[in-house]
Amino acid sequence: MKSVSDNRLQLSLVRLEPEAARSMINRYRASRGLKPLKMERKLTRAAENHSNDLARVDKISHTGTDGSNPWNRVKRTGYKPILAAENVGAGQMSFSEVLQGWKDSPGHNKNLLLADATHMGIALKTNPNSRYQTFWTLVLGTPAKKVR
Repeated sequence: MKSVSDNRLQLSLVRLEPEAARSMINRYRASRGLKPLKMERKLTRAAENHSNDLARVDKISHTGTDGSNPWNRVKRTGYKPILAAENVGAGQMSFSEVLQGWKDSPGHNKNLLLADATHMGIALKTNPNSRYQTFWTLVLGTPAKKVR
């Protein structure tokens, strides 16, 4: 039986390396003939904000505690999307594990393979005092073209 200190030690080892995550997602997309995603700081901010919100309330949802949805959260960052999508995960102890869960979930997999997506942002927030302990958010987007 694991003690609370064992769980906290294990949680302290959970890391997110955004470029490694992007590379894994892009390899998966490339295997399906899709273009790679570029990291976008505004989408990363949207992902961070949502992961923080989820960790604070120990909940897994696409609805923020303020009633927001992924589209609202992306727009709040100043990103002007024509496409915005979000994957969330909770309880996984590595990015590989959460990515596999997303691949196995039809709705999340559809987001990973959005042909029109061009950008991504990703975040992880941990909360050792919560049921799930890890809160992952991936935000995908495509900006609207500027009108000249």
